[in-house]
Amino acid sequence: MEPIHNSTGYNRADTHMHTNLGDGWASPAQVIKVALDRGLRLIAITDHDHTEGAKRVADLLAQQELPLQMITGVEVSTRQGHLLGLFIHKAPRALRSVEESIDAIKEQGGLVIVPHPLGRLVPSLSRSKIDELLNKDYPIDGIEIYNPSPANASMRPTVRRANQQWHLAETGGSDAHFWQHIGSAYTLFPGSTPDDLRRAILERTARPGGQEIPPARLSPATYVAQCAWSWFVDPPRRIIRSLRS
Repeated sequence: MEPIHNSTGYNRADTHMHTNLGDGWASPAQVIKVALDRGLRLIAITDHDHTEGAKRVADLLAQQELPLQMITGVEVSTRQGHLLGLFIHKAPRALRSVEESIDAIKEQGGLVIVPHPLGRLVPSLSRSKIDELLNKDYPIDGIEIYNPSPANASMRPTVRRANQQWHLAETGGSDAHFWQHIGSAYTLFPGSTPDDLRRAILERTARPGGQEIPPARLSPATYVAQCAWSWFVDPPRRIIRSLRS
């Protein structure tokens, strides 16, 4: 897969992925290798409730000259569902209200993206909650229209229709927990830098992509093992991190 370079100057950013420092299975080094192989220019590391994976990827990128840049992000576990924070420095504390989590992201200059909206298989913000937040003028910058995981595939048409009223920036992210899925969804944006992506989201010129790339099919046993990792291995590590912070 080659980088997108066309007359409009758009590039791809995968704005939602996980490492094995969280509940993903890809190491930071493997994330970088696969992202480059798949022609990505920009990635966001969004492990659940911490930034250790993002810091490790940033350290590795700083050690070599590569045509890949990284955004520090986080997938926050709020009481009402998951929330993505991009361009952050510190992960907001988990299991607070979504309103508190939005405030914590915005206080550090981050962007707020709703991942796998209306999803039924993972904790996701409902339509009524998104409506409530927008009616109360909570600053939501974007919504993940294309996420190839089963988390919101069935709700995608509903989310597209709803966003005709919400008018949020439309993004795509792989939500990759396995290296095979990195880049299977992405956000197209004019330019190539993190600042260009930020501007595209704020100005609503970003658009989701990835429908033309069927995500790799993995064995059911692989998903069961990852779920076990997510449920039984990663949570204790998160607790230890929170006690240290």
